[in-house]
Amino acid sequence: MRNLTPCLLSLSLLLVACENQSPSDSAPVEKKVTGDDVKKEVGEAIDTAKDFTAQKKDEYAKQINKKLADLNVKIEEMQAKGAKLKDDAKAKWDEKMKDLEAKRAELNEKLEQVKDSSADAWAGLKKDIESAWDNLKKSFDDAEEQISESV
Repeated sequence: MRNLTPCLLSLSLLLVACENQSPSDSAPVEKKVTGDDVKKEVGEAIDTAKDFTAQKKDEYAKQINKKLADLNVKIEEMQAKGAKLKDDAKAKWDEKMKDLEAKRAELNEKLEQVKDSSADAWAGLKKDIESAWDNLKKSFDDAEEQISESV
């Protein structure tokens, strides 16, 4: 995002500076470009970039929320199986579930931060969300493997 604004500014200046000239019988009319014209074009480009970023951020959040909802269903099914465990297997299972719940809470916290994040903060937050998702998925896979071995 840090590079996007200068790129958009350069592109806007280039577009404003370049004029598509077509051959005509009359003398060419030169259009003067003012500082206000450039400010307007740059402002529009920045607004477009912000809108695009917001749209992508919302799409990504919806995608992760959908994956989380699907995983939550699997977790509930797995918890039903884990409730039947006894003794040492139950104690290990409870530890796995605590870890899983902590990872799920961490991901939910990151998803909440998306709602209030700026375009600049979005790039870093996306990496955090991906990391939190990977951690949750690994924890789930570990718990699923344990329940398969124990039941």
